[in-house]
Amino acid sequence: MYKLHRRCLMFLLTAILIFSAGCNSNTSCPITSPQNTPINQVGDEQPETFGSTKDITSIEVVLDPDGYYTNEVKPIFVTDAKMIHDIMSMIEESKQVEDEFITSKISVMAYKNNKLVITKTNGDKKEITFAYDPLYEVGYLEDEGKNLEPDYSFFRYMADLNEYANPDTNIENDVLKLFGKYDWTVDYRINTLKEKLPGNLKHKAGQYPVEIYWAYNNELSKGIGLDFAEYLGKDVTVEIYRLREPLPEFMRPRADARGIVVKFKNEIVGAYIDAGRYGFMACSLDRKSLKEVSGKEWNVWIEDYIDFEDELEIRLSKMDPEDIVREYFKAIDERNEKMIRACTKRENQLKSIDMDSQDHFNKNDSKIDSNIKKAKLLEIKEFKGLYNEPDVLEYEVSVDFEFEEPMAEGNGVLTRFVILKKESEKSGWRISSVGTGP
Repeated sequence: MYKLHRRCLMFLLTAILIFSAGCNSNTSCPITSPQNTPINQVGDEQPETFGSTKDITSIEVVLDPDGYYTNEVKPIFVTDAKMIHDIMSMIEESKQVEDEFITSKISVMAYKNNKLVITKTNGDKKEITFAYDPLYEVGYLEDEGKNLEPDYSFFRYMADLNEYANPDTNIENDVLKLFGKYDWTVDYRINTLKEKLPGNLKHKAGQYPVEIYWAYNNELSKGIGLDFAEYLGKDVTVEIYRLREPLPEFMRPRADARGIVVKFKNEIVGAYIDAGRYGFMACSLDRKSLKEVSGKEWNVWIEDYIDFEDELEIRLSKMDPEDIVREYFKAIDERNEKMIRACTKRENQLKSIDMDSQDHFNKNDSKIDSNIKKAKLLEIKEFKGLYNEPDVLEYEVSVDFEFEEPMAEGNGVLTRFVILKKESEKSGWRISSVGTGP
């Protein structure tokens, strides 16, 4: 959970753990659903180049084994009728491009050795190769000597087939209608979870930020007229869906969108969009940020969700900023996870919350797993830089480190720069970041 990043040498407040979502055997991964029929109405229009998708029995997806995928790359067999239709429809919407497009747009870092093997009911096979560049979000298909450019959502769809091992296209109409209202295309369900909501949304200093997570997303839900506050303390169902459209521009460079639906007794009581792995980031279904939905800056909004009667909260709120820094490094030295969190801005804790590809977030509250054996704070002095912001303090500190495993800087006295901001006026100063440079 909370770790210190070994490569960047920065004190990260929560490690972004990476969990494998691939298949559990050494065999290829068949992708199908309990009901092998389309959920969205396909209608009479069919792709022209390949004939009716009803004549296609499977699409084998072979991804670049040298690509930087999170999971081990294995052949994937798509047999679900809706998924076959979705894939072929995206291909049919491609536009033809010249060779110059490939040489000018695709970088050397592109994933180039990918192919689709399309099998028809009569046994005929057709092979299409494709390459894509996730850095510049561009790619192309090669089909019988012609270069085609589909919308980039096609390539994100292909990559996610390796991420989500058990997609389910059996989607209820109320979910399709809800996301469709805000111009989101639901491709498939990733997972369904049983969850007990916290009894209230007041967060105590040092707690894992579960209450803040739910408070944040309920605010986003309220932006579209849903509010699950009355279901706090109750058992709910959380459904996770893959959405085809990318996240809104303000969430860049994150692009992959997941739709999260909260249900109580099969009724939708909450819904929001998140960015999946690599740290928490979310927006409302109508693509608005927390600030846009609530009309409040973080330091004002969060006041409603802090337990100001908590004993540790009261103690920290009375501390000088230098004392917060001392408490923080003492906690690191002692591997005191609760105090590390307590000294850290809740906004940073939430952003660094450990996300999981198959879960809405990782609720594991294990002890800190750090590479640091010792972190003795030796000296602290305020740092006055050229770009100091109002209501922001920065300190230059000297710390005597000893690491479990060798670091580039090695053991010994190292310099760190600590930035503090006020969580809110009432809660006082908390640490916003710790880095190797000002």
